[in-house]
Amino acid sequence: MGKSPSLEFIQELTLVQRRLYAYILTLVPNRAEAEDILQEANMVLCRKSHEYDPKLNFQGWAYRISRYQVMAYLKKRKRENYLISGDIVELLAEEIEDTSRFDLMRNALSFCMENLTEKSRKVARLRFESNLPLAEIANKLGKPMGTISATLYRIRKNLALCVRKKLAEDEAAETA
Repeated sequence: MGKSPSLEFIQELTLVQRRLYAYILTLVPNRAEAEDILQEANMVLCRKSHEYDPKLNFQGWAYRISRYQVMAYLKKRKRENYLISGDIVELLAEEIEDTSRFDLMRNALSFCMENLTEKSRKVARLRFESNLPLAEIANKLGKPMGTISATLYRIRKNLALCVRKKLAEDEAAETA
């Protein structure tokens, strides 16, 4: 069995829990799933505590490990056509790991969600907030499952493009 984490390590991990949960929740917008992933990430962090270099940014290191846990989770869920693809998770994760940009990222995503058409926003909310499977969304909206799948694909692409554009605009406005 491995070495137990130091008191300093546990203090760092405790201090970062809320931000880590918010980070994971941004990548996997279902609270129960985000909590499960956070628990997995915490276990991995504790197992790897001996690898952490105290000279480095603890939060950044914890975010990277959490990102790997999110990616592993999404890989398992891939068969279910989960709305957020690995590419979007990578984009979001890279942006969010820069904690100074976290609020900008969250605001950009919120802005982009609100700028979807009403129909797209409804489909996205059924998937994101209600975590409904594609078949149930299709049934609820009276649409073929293929149509819902294609709609979610377009939503995913549109959100990624919109978030990139909004972030660029917001950063340009900050430097002006």
